[in-house]
Formats: sequence, structure tokens, C-alpha cells
Amino acid sequence: MFQFEGPSRKITHHPPFCEMIEEVPISELDPRQIKQLESADELTQRNPTYAREIYGAILTQRPGCLELRKKLRALQINSLQTNTKGLSGLLHKVTSAPFMFKSDDKNPEGTLAKAEGLIDKSPSNVVAHQMLAGAASALGMSGTAVFAYETIQKLEPENLKNLKSLGSAYIEAGNTEMAIATGNSIKKINPNDGDAEEIMKKASVAMAMNKGKWEESEDFRTQLKDEDEAQALEQASKNVNDAKSLEELIRQTYEKVTQEPANLNHYRQLSDYYQRYGDLQNAIAWIQEARKQEAGQGDVSLEEKERQLTAEYFDQSIETWEKALAENPDDQAAQASLEQTRVQKVEYQRTQLESLVQRYPNEYGYRYELGMLLFEKESYDDALPHFQLAQRNAKVRLDAVLHLGRCYSRKGFHDMAIEQFESLKNEIQVMDDRKKEAIYELGCCHESMGNQEKAIEEYKLVYSADISFRDVSDKINAFYESNS
Repeated sequence: MFQFEGPSRKITHHPPFCEMIEEVPISELDPRQIKQLESADELTQRNPTYAREIYGAILTQRPGCLELRKKLRALQINSLQTNTKGLSGLLHKVTSAPFMFKSDDKNPEGTLAKAEGLIDKSPSNVVAHQMLAGAASALGMSGTAVFAYETIQKLEPENLKNLKSLGSAYIEAGNTEMAIATGNSIKKINPNDGDAEEIMKKASVAMAMNKGKWEESEDFRTQLKDEDEAQALEQASKNVNDAKSLEELIRQTYEKVTQEPANLNHYRQLSDYYQRYGDLQNAIAWIQEARKQEAGQGDVSLEEKERQLTAEYFDQSIETWEKALAENPDDQAAQASLEQTRVQKVEYQRTQLESLVQRYPNEYGYRYELGMLLFEKESYDDALPHFQLAQRNAKVRLDAVLHLGRCYSRKGFHDMAIEQFESLKNEIQVMDDRKKEAIYELGCCHESMGNQEKAIEEYKLVYSADISFRDVSDKINAFYESNS
């Protein structure tokens, strides 16, 4: 297996301890807490402020009680609707987000509590709900994460980024039907959204797998050999990230590999645990071992996993050298190693993608990746055919058209580039970043051809939507100054 040299001191990555929180209904709370909640329920109409305080206090003690969190949220939103402060309330929602919130990835429980406190002050605060969703996911609270994204959906129904997060959260929570419905909602807003198709595809696969594995069983434990194996599977299925638990899972899975060396799932699981542990070299090595097995020699998913892990390993190595260089800018050896690693990464990606394109000519996503790599190296003639074929992949089609136009533009074929950018401009209905890129490039082509008036009209469209986009503000200002 390949090796990279690192800085003189060894950097070891250990994932921070993060204890998962189990989601429970109100009925499983302490009887005294249940009694307090029943009393608070009776006060929701007469004294909602006091009821909110009781709900919030108990939720702080039992953050995994999703049922209680939903009751609290309903009371908070109802209070917001009955105590609207007009424009000042809206301004609070808009202006507080950029300055107040910062998630702590090492302390998701703290972030969970902080987000809930911010929501109590302003239930319409989208950023606080995003914080809640992220912290909940880190703590294994899939239902709470879904609830947070659903709340954002009610506040901002056409927020595409949130809808995509919601779709993924539904898949994580096992609600494949809602994931597919969310994918359809995204496509209603943006019919050509490749991420929506990917969400629906993953949900369909998950649905089929679950049906095949579990539809004939009343209890999944009945399909396992014994109680010990059942407990091991339950532990493995959770988002275990602390070092001690991962070491135990690695030991158990290694024993399974020795007992069933032909079972590829054991190799995959072992690789995954090593990846979580921060040991990418062993993560890659076990995928390579899986590919040596008879059943793994033609497994495309294993090949893709090795490629992904190797790219991650390159990135980790590059980051290590960058940190070493930041500490000692005059270290010429570190600078040389950084440059060498970057070259090795690009060369590895190129050879892998060329092999994939040759072996799987109809997998057009690989062609797009190779085209992007060649485009970044300014090999426009080589990139062109890959972008042309990549348009057959719905997920990357629009980006392929954009970069096809850019290849023509960089070669000086401005009239051909204009055709590509015009088609994107007309097809994309929402003024998103991709459409702004296409219109800006369209303006550049007209400008290069000496059509200043057409160029400025395109720049104005971008300027009207986003004054900070690239140098469009400078172009507009220069135009009006020259005509004043």
C-alpha cells in the first residue's frame, strides 16, 4: 500500500467521546416528571409562560424526549403568533443569525441546549433550528433531527438546502416514504435537481433492502443466532464514535473476518470502523483485502470506496503538511513535501478516473469528474468530450453544460460557448449560483467578441441578483463611469 511521509512529529487522530442520547416518549420519563407535565398541560391556556418553563426545564433534564420537545415547540410557536411584534420581530429573526450562533462539534449536547434556548427566545430562528438538527444528528437522535428540519420547512417551504437535509434525515431515520415525498417536493421547485434524484434513489434502495430483510420477521432478534450477536449488532448499528467502543467493535469484526473470510460485509465494516477511528491507512488496507477476495474482484462499490478513502488520505496528508508549514514557513522540506503530495493526489485521481471511464463507459458521472480534473489542468481539448458525454447523467448535466461552455470560451470559441450559456440561462428558472455563473460567462463572451452592450446587459442581470458576485460590481461601475 502507498505511504506518504509526514512531519517529524506523529499526529494521531482520536475522535472525541460523544455519548449517544436515546429518544424516549413521555411515558418513559420519571413518574414525578410525568406528573409535573400533566399539571403544566392544564395551564397551557391560562398560563402558557409557566407551562413553557416547566416543559423546558424537564426537556433540559431529558433532551431525548422528542414528544415533549414537540409539545414545547407548539406552545412556543403559538406564543409567537399571539405576541407578534411586527417588523421588529422580523428584524430579530433576520439580524441575529450571523452574529450569535456557533456550533461546538466537540460538545453536541451543549449545542443542543444552546439551540433550544435560542429557539425559546425566537421560535422562528432558522439558524437555531439548524444547530438543533446538527447536534441531534451527532447524538444519534434521528427523530429530533427530522423534527428540526420539518420545523424549518414550515418556516421556509422553498428552502432547497433544508429540503435536501430533511430528505437525508428521513433516510437516516428509516422513513423512506417521506424521503421520496421530499425529493418530489424539491423537483417541483427545481425539476432538474440532481440531489433530489439521488435522495429518491437512496430512499428506494433502502426501502427495497428493508422489505427484503425484515418483512417476514416480527422481531429482528429471531433472525440472529443468539442474544450476544443481537446485542453486538445493536451496538454496531448506533453511531458509535468514542475510541474505546470502536476498538471493541474492531476486535469483534476482525474475529468475524477470520471466521468468515469470504464475507465481504465484514471487511467493509472493519474499514468503516477504522475510518471512524481516524486510521485511514488501515481503512484503505481492509477495502483492498476485500477486493482480493473472489466475490470482491468485480465489486464496483468496493473500488469506489477505496478511491474515496484514498482521496481522504491525500487530503489529510496535505492538511498535515500545511499545518507544519504554517508553524514553520521557512521549512523547505515541508514545502517540497506539500507540493509533491498535491501532485500525487492529482495523478492518482487522473489514473483512477481514466481507468473507470475506460471500463465503465456508460457511467457518465465518472466522465464529469475526469472532465473537471482536466479542466482544472487547463487541458480543455481533453476535457471537452467528457463534458459532452456527461450531459447524459441527470445529476451533473447542468454543470457539464456550464463547463462545456467554459472549455469553448477558454479556447476562444466564444460563439459556441454562448450557445451553451444561453441554454443554461433559459433552462434554469431560479437565479441560483449556477445560473449566475452561466450569465456572467455569457457576458464575458460578448465582451471578448467586442459586443459591449450585450455584455453589460448580462452583467446587469447578475448585478441585480447579487452585487457581490465576482467582479460584476466593478464591471457595472466602470461602464457607467465611462458613459457619464
